[in-house]
Amino acid sequence: MRRLLLLSLLTAILVAAPCHTDARRTSKTVRKEQREAARKIERTKGQIKNNLADTRRQLAQLQTLDAGIESSNAVIASLTRSADSLSDRVRVIADSVELTTRRVESLKASYSTSLRAIRRQRQIASSTAFVFSAKSFSEARKRVRYLRELGQWQAEKAGELKDAAAVLHQKKAELDSARAVLADNIRRQRVTRDALARQRTEAEALAGRLKKQGRQLEKALNEQQRQAKELDRELNRIIEEEARKAAEEERRRKAEEERRRKEELERKKNEQKTTPDSAAEKQKPSKEKPSKDKPVKPTKPATQPKQKPLPAQPKGSFADAKGKLPMPVDASAVIVSDFGRQNYRDMSKVEVMNNGVDIETVPGASAVAVFPGTVSMVISMDGYHNVVLVRHGEYLTVYAGISTLAVRKGQQVAAGQVLGSVFSDRTDDMRTRLHFEVRHEKEKLNPADWLR
Repeated sequence: MRRLLLLSLLTAILVAAPCHTDARRTSKTVRKEQREAARKIERTKGQIKNNLADTRRQLAQLQTLDAGIESSNAVIASLTRSADSLSDRVRVIADSVELTTRRVESLKASYSTSLRAIRRQRQIASSTAFVFSAKSFSEARKRVRYLRELGQWQAEKAGELKDAAAVLHQKKAELDSARAVLADNIRRQRVTRDALARQRTEAEALAGRLKKQGRQLEKALNEQQRQAKELDRELNRIIEEEARKAAEEERRRKAEEERRRKEELERKKNEQKTTPDSAAEKQKPSKEKPSKDKPVKPTKPATQPKQKPLPAQPKGSFADAKGKLPMPVDASAVIVSDFGRQNYRDMSKVEVMNNGVDIETVPGASAVAVFPGTVSMVISMDGYHNVVLVRHGEYLTVYAGISTLAVRKGQQVAAGQVLGSVFSDRTDDMRTRLHFEVRHEKEKLNPADWLR
């Protein structure tokens, strides 16, 4: 019985101990655990954010690689066409060289034969003896004419041989040059194909990594789609607001014209009601003495400051410039994301609608206006930094991704004028991109059709 009581007491102590410990944990360590949990949550959020940013960087890198692959394919196609043309040209020149060589050899043989014949004749008798050995004056005259014609023929053959040799030398030089250009073309093809192979290998590896990321990839694409939709909504709102203001201004203008027309009609009616006496009074000459004041000399207009000469501006309307617009950046650039839906190699079910084109350039590049116009709005948008809208009549161009602005709302800009510096992402190896759109009011147009 005593042993049973001891066991019961020991069990009670063991049961009570955790309760006491839990009480101590609740009072002294819960806050510490909460702070640690909060730090873990923040670290997790930070890791998720970093992973998302890394996915965005990989997507951007894949776009750059795909654009490079497309550009390399275009270069290879161009070099192949050029090589085919050069090969044909080399064959034509080689055939021409062969024909010219045969002609030169033939001329040399003919000229040598004639020289040997003349030399043998002169060994028998001199030209003077040949002439005086004639039996009659008429025959002597014929021999003189023969010698003269023989000398002319000899000179002509020598000149013909010289000209043919010069042509042969020129064609050989042309053939050597064409072969050198063809060899350089083939070398460039080989280098470009090697670069293309590396780009494809890297792109495939990167696409494989992105496919494995799954949710992170979808989050990045959804975020990109959200930013694109927000920009589209804001641009539509601005365009609608401009259209509303323009309609109100047109209504005010018409109302003002109507008011002025009515006032003019009223004034004419009042003039017709004027009495004859008052009209005669108005016609009486004035008795006032002419003023003795000296005539005032007109003041010279203030000299205007000289404006800097603007670059040559395109002629015609914006619609006439389709297919002729320059790139909207002042440095080397390539389109890395086309107009329309982007599915990113079927790596995700999420599709991003691109309402313009994304242009990658070099750090330090500036965005420039592609056509004269007026800056209708400057806004800031998430993911696009500063956005500049330039109106060209019924058309608008949009420049998104500007870090430092160089223009303001309402400012007139010329073609080629700097709008601001393109943003370079320090967290993504200074990747520098500009989003560019062309719109006919709210209708979205493919900028690639407008750029030359």
